[in-house]
Amino acid sequence: MHKILAKFKKFFLIDDSPAKIAGGAAVGLFMGIVPGEGVISTLVVTTIFRLNRLAGTIGILFFNMWTTLLVLPLAAFVGSVLFHIQPGALVADFRLNYSIGFRNFFEYSIIFKLLVPLMVGYIISALAISFLFFLLLYFLLKYKRLKFK
Repeated sequence: MHKILAKFKKFFLIDDSPAKIAGGAAVGLFMGIVPGEGVISTLVVTTIFRLNRLAGTIGILFFNMWTTLLVLPLAAFVGSVLFHIQPGALVADFRLNYSIGFRNFFEYSIIFKLLVPLMVGYIISALAISFLFFLLLYFLLKYKRLKFK
């Protein structure tokens, strides 16, 4: 437990502005939630926007893959609302096509009736979660940082 607290303390002592650290971590969280993104894309995005690459890498490594599965119901709900599909039907189609495998992956029904609503749902959900995470982390870095020094 002591080692975990020491690593947590090191994160809050990164020598950069609170906005850049929180922004990098939020980009890492966003890339971790959206399926198919990885460490390299996080490093590219954080470099382009001049955010903290270390915080972005920590964000994607900490929030990678398991958050994709946790956000699936929310993404299915958001995508189904935006595309006027029943949420249960979208999840049922996902399970059915997941069991089939990749042999029918590029069919119209899978791409436009399943993947597009899910990806739009994932992107919107990830943006909302990342924004809230950014605000929380920015507040912690800006106003609570002095306690860690």
